[in-house]
Amino acid sequence: MVVRVRLVGVLKALTLGRDYVELNEVSTVRDVINGLKSINEKLFKRVFDHARGELAPDIYVAVNDIDIRLLKGLDTPIRDGDEVLILAYIHGG
Repeated sequence: MVVRVRLVGVLKALTLGRDYVELNEVSTVRDVINGLKSINEKLFKRVFDHARGELAPDIYVAVNDIDIRLLKGLDTPIRDGDEVLILAYIHGG
């Protein structure tokens, strides 16, 4: 099974400018996030807050354009051919 992961904005820089990366053998969004380690350890650390055991506060993830918070969060199932979007949003204070 192959899943396309689209990284946007500052996260794209951590993939050497690639718009998409592909991951194999993933069955949940959590697997996708953990699979980022194989792309770039800094990318994984930027996306996932290991101390809290969850996504970093400014990270948005969608599967086939649906926010994972509306699905099953990190336990959202992934199917062959799905597209996962990961972006870090910037907001003012």
